[in-house]
Amino acid sequence: MINIDRVLESGHHFKNNELPLKFKFRFINIIMIVIVITSTVFGFLHYFKLAPIGNFHANVNFFFAGFNLFLIFWLRQSKELYDTVLTLILTSSLMTFTSALIMIPNDEFRIIWFYIAVFLAFFAGGLGYGYVTATVSVFIILFSNIFFDLQLSSLSITTALTGLLITTIAVKAYTQKMLDLEHAFITLNNSLNTKVKSSVEEVRKKDEYILQQSRLAQMGEMIAMIAHQWRQPLSSISAISAKLQLSIVLKEELTPEALTHELRTIDERIALLSNTIDDFRNFYNTSNEKRTFDLSTTIKQAIEVLSPAIDNAHVHLHFDDRLSHTITGLEGEMIQVLMNIINNAIDVLKEQEHEGYIWIKATQEESKTYIHIEDSGGGVSDDILDQIFDPYFSTKKEKHGMGLGLYMSKLIIHEHCSGVLFLKNTNQGARFIIEIPNH
Repeated sequence: MINIDRVLESGHHFKNNELPLKFKFRFINIIMIVIVITSTVFGFLHYFKLAPIGNFHANVNFFFAGFNLFLIFWLRQSKELYDTVLTLILTSSLMTFTSALIMIPNDEFRIIWFYIAVFLAFFAGGLGYGYVTATVSVFIILFSNIFFDLQLSSLSITTALTGLLITTIAVKAYTQKMLDLEHAFITLNNSLNTKVKSSVEEVRKKDEYILQQSRLAQMGEMIAMIAHQWRQPLSSISAISAKLQLSIVLKEELTPEALTHELRTIDERIALLSNTIDDFRNFYNTSNEKRTFDLSTTIKQAIEVLSPAIDNAHVHLHFDDRLSHTITGLEGEMIQVLMNIINNAIDVLKEQEHEGYIWIKATQEESKTYIHIEDSGGGVSDDILDQIFDPYFSTKKEKHGMGLGLYMSKLIIHEHCSGVLFLKNTNQGARFIIEIPNH
């Protein structure tokens, strides 16, 4: 099916600041199509003896139609050809109208064709083209009347030239108004573009600021979780140290086997402290280099980091890890998103009197991978469903939440993963769905 818009725009794409040029392309293509059709029809009408315009002018009409058909296709090569094509249209039009002026003496209204040429020149080319076309038209009419018998009276010639002058003045005034509007449009468009760029830059800086705030808030949560996991090993090391010191004070004899056992226990507790740091290290990996990673392993890592919070809240977490699939992206940021959503579910379930559940499942389709994180917290109220991803919006008490986690998560998925993060309520509670395209 022919796309008429693409035909009238010569197959070119126009930016927002090129709308006046787009209008000119559509106008000039309409003119050329009309020329091709009408000139061909007039030529054939003569050969069917329905329009006695003479063989010479009939052939001129066929040439005029074919030449404009060529210009229609030539203009598709480049937008820069516009002025050249317009010049050729006006030149061929004036030549054709001159042929009609001389070869069809029985047509008393043939000078009107020059009015159309002037109209076309002003609208499609501006004041310069209009003035030149009007001047050339006057000279053609005057010189044709001198050297050829146009069978027009002096009154007809005078009336025609006066009409041409009035047409030129009227179209010139209208064209000037159009040029003023075009200039105002370009100025306004440039101003809007500047404001849009400024606004986009402000939004980008705001997002960076919010991202940094969110990281600082999560760093506090992370330190609290590390402290919780360190508390038991440190207590154990402290107890062993106190036991050894008490043995020394009481001058109890320590056998090599007993001392080796206590030192080995201290080493095990120290290794546990070190492993805790390793578990949290990937979360603060700020590398912007994308790499391929196993999604199931990444989800397990996020769960492992949050295991103390999950245990403290007495939440049962079920992860369906049957999907083995790799994706390309920033693994650290993906862990961050998963932790934000899981943490959000933990906070909701803490307030429930009954046992809480979290289900995590990853599925894959032909072009997309989905991560489902659902809780048994009863869902999100319809009143705030549309606000859940807004920055600084939080349903938690002020001291527990800044309202940045979900906003930051959506920002990461949309901007860095080219994906989508959305929420919907289920019979159990809230289900967050992460949709990532397969690359």
